[in-house]
Amino acid sequence: MNLLALLAGAMLCALVVLICMDVTARTLRLFPTPWTLDIAEYLLYGITFFGAPWVLREEGHISIEIVVERLPLRARGLLRRIVDGFGALVCAVLCYYALRTFWRSYSAKNLVQQTFVFPEWYLYVIAPPIFLILVLLFLRRVQRPRASAPAEPPSEGL
Repeated sequence: MNLLALLAGAMLCALVVLICMDVTARTLRLFPTPWTLDIAEYLLYGITFFGAPWVLREEGHISIEIVVERLPLRARGLLRRIVDGFGALVCAVLCYYALRTFWRSYSAKNLVQQTFVFPEWYLYVIAPPIFLILVLLFLRRVQRPRASAPAEPPSEGL
């Protein structure tokens, strides 16, 4: 997962350089860059997929816990397990459909015909393994030990 996160970070850096180069080339009328939009789309796609497992492992997704924080500790743990189980289920369904889409594209020998021409399945090949990793991460989160009650702060002996 760290390698995937590193790859996503490198892709983000490449995207920044690409956009800066495109803006500079257009502004100064140095050379045409019609391919930058296509590359930017593919980089955004890769960043999203390659970064997702690391973000999930680090619990870096945005969450609004205004209701969860008010629940008792036991209910809070149960709700988190239910949500993680639902996340595993959703990712399993997405994995199935991503694998199906990949296989159909591979079998049909479809081509992407934009600035670059290449087999369409190149784009779809990363989704199934990433969704599988996410399923496993969610299942691991379901199995994690329950959080214990927060420790009482030490009294100051008034």
